[in-house]
Amino acid sequence: MHRARWDDLQYVHAVVEHGSLSAASRALGVNHATVLRRIALLEARHRIVLFDRSRDGYRLRPEGRVLLNALKMMERAAARIDRSLAVSGQGAAGTFRLATTDSIANILLPKCLKTLRETLPNVRIEVAVSNATMDVTRTTAEILIRPGHELHPALVGEKAAAVDFNVFGTAAYLAAHPGDQVEDHQWLGVPGGFAQSTAGDWQFSRIADMVDISADSFLTLASLAAQDLGLAILPAFIGRATEGLIRAEQFTGGPTTGIWVATHAEYQEQEQIKPLLDFFTEAIRSDPAMLA
Repeated sequence: MHRARWDDLQYVHAVVEHGSLSAASRALGVNHATVLRRIALLEARHRIVLFDRSRDGYRLRPEGRVLLNALKMMERAAARIDRSLAVSGQGAAGTFRLATTDSIANILLPKCLKTLRETLPNVRIEVAVSNATMDVTRTTAEILIRPGHELHPALVGEKAAAVDFNVFGTAAYLAAHPGDQVEDHQWLGVPGGFAQSTAGDWQFSRIADMVDISADSFLTLASLAAQDLGLAILPAFIGRATEGLIRAEQFTGGPTTGIWVATHAEYQEQEQIKPLLDFFTEAIRSDPAMLA
């Protein structure tokens, strides 16, 4: 029996999600040949053909779906074991993995970690940054600080803060474009893969396909807006922290979401995790950037 290689799954997922090898390779940041080779190895290892190939792209075959679902279940079980072993071997001190987004990591987390070093000097933090939608059942991070309307059922934690979204641009841009209709403006926004996010829902319902430049990072969108390239819907704490940006007062009523500090359900009774959850929750809740 061949052992499953979990990292091969990301290549299958990417092709399923994006529909082609080239699109998958761009999403993963690897070349076309790497995606093809990893899928071919997985197919050979399990003696199965995962995809039907056609001019229209790659379509996962029924037997491919069966294998993929089985491998995902095994991967999640292995991830739970890894997480339990990692936490059970740590005491009041140790190394903990923290998964978050680039906005939180760059604007909120540095102040938290500075205070954490002073409070718990024997705790070390490994920060993993990703803006993509996370499968929380697969991550081995002990602490997750993520935005969202609600907490995933596999996690336990608390909403540390509410996040308002506003439209931001520079004073120069707004002076040159005084209109109060979305059609009067150039827009910066998130790509289609973020349609189900808070900003994506607002964007695709309000300005549809009028986005000139898109990015999967609010920090990038804020930097682009600061160069007079257009307006962007941003978390207010990012817009306020970006030099040169001001609120576009003609566009009010932006959405709201939350920032959650959480861990996996199997960790909630671990004595060394709760103090860290409490610390990060309170640190974010009391951060002036969230209170402004």
